[in-house]
Amino acid sequence: MSSRSSETKLTLYGGVDEIGGNKILLEDKGTRIFLDFGKSFAKRSKYYDGLSKPRLVNGIGDLIELGIIPEIKGIYRQDLLDLCGRTSKEDRFADAVVLSHAHADHSDYVSLLREDIPIWMGNVTKTILESIEDERNSDIEFEITKFKKRPINKREVPIQRKITTFRTGDQIDIDSISITPVHVDHSIPGCYGLIIRASDSTIIYTGDLRLHGNKGELTRDFMKEAADEKPDVMLCEGTRIDEAMQSSERGVFDACKFLLEQAKNSLVFADYSYKDIDRFTTFYKVAKETHRKLLIGIRAARYLDALKAADPTMGLPSVSDESIGIYRPREVHTSKVDEEFYREHTNVWNHSDVKQKESQVITSMSSYSADELIDIRPTRGLYIQSTSEPFTEEGLLDEERTRRWLEKYGLKKVHCHCSGHASGIELVNIVNVIDPKVVIPIHTESPDLFPIFFGAKVKIVKESIEL
Repeated sequence: MSSRSSETKLTLYGGVDEIGGNKILLEDKGTRIFLDFGKSFAKRSKYYDGLSKPRLVNGIGDLIELGIIPEIKGIYRQDLLDLCGRTSKEDRFADAVVLSHAHADHSDYVSLLREDIPIWMGNVTKTILESIEDERNSDIEFEITKFKKRPINKREVPIQRKITTFRTGDQIDIDSISITPVHVDHSIPGCYGLIIRASDSTIIYTGDLRLHGNKGELTRDFMKEAADEKPDVMLCEGTRIDEAMQSSERGVFDACKFLLEQAKNSLVFADYSYKDIDRFTTFYKVAKETHRKLLIGIRAARYLDALKAADPTMGLPSVSDESIGIYRPREVHTSKVDEEFYREHTNVWNHSDVKQKESQVITSMSSYSADELIDIRPTRGLYIQSTSEPFTEEGLLDEERTRRWLEKYGLKKVHCHCSGHASGIELVNIVNVIDPKVVIPIHTESPDLFPIFFGAKVKIVKESIEL
């Protein structure tokens, strides 16, 4: 992207002045590729909370009307366009989408794209998305690998998307564009930064990354390979560019182990995202070293099974490991699939087991499952919140509800977490090593900090404006 006459162009339809929602259009000699196509939580939360959703009767009309997704002809599913009255056929606009990882703000709105657009993603990313899809009800905002046309005909077979998977070092050739994915460390497995060679530019796309996790060496591999390319442009995430202090996954382990040793006669709950396999591993190791079992839900157990099968090199424990138990809540109705899963495992615990052996377990629990406390009925204990602090009004309300649950059952809260994103200090290191000619801030609410750290090489962009 050397000048206005450059054959390589970038247009950012998301990830500008916001954390997530990345939708980056790369054009080169008539070829168009989106780097990620994620859900913008910032835009969506202006009109919907976690439970409400756009009207299905209007297809994607509501999402376009409210500015939650961009108005681009030729990229969206025809069945969803038909529902909002756009029945005329549109020529396909994009040649491919390449996903950096499976987090919703990078991948969810692939669900809305037409089925003839090929999707490229990491092998583990595909496993994660399929695992989550199997656990959730069908929803036009999350049906990434396959979908049924709306209105749904139950007898119709789901449409499978054209998905090609990759691993580190593979070369993706799409007309004049060549992309090499290189692994990076983040708070979900299977994440990649992208090295992109176009006809007259080399572009680096960081996706989401960090250096302070369990596998910081993955990000260092990416930094080295990206630096070797002497890139023209770097699309750089800056989620935490305004934070200098840095905790680490090792620090979370040390702190949690200390807490468990002090609370050795108490019931302990751990609140973390089951998709964060590093945090699961941390609590698994803490449980093992403090002679407890880590109790996980059936969704987390199946997720663990899927990842272990997809990539044995991750070294994950078996669901049947002696330091893992599967917690079964009380239910009015249990599906046949769930019932069969419970029958296949001998390490299933219920609320009575936890009550009788409360000092022998770490029970995974989120605010969504806090009502399990009514059955377990602890009189005291520890609640380790190992997620990000809330930053939205909805999150603050959820935090207040959780506080009331903890207060009722005598549980004391301790916050112990490290982020999936690089701190400001780490970002300075990453950018200085890669040394691009131009840095474009993305995935950040603080783009104005980039010029302070990186000077004149920073180009701050506006959404939907072609570069």
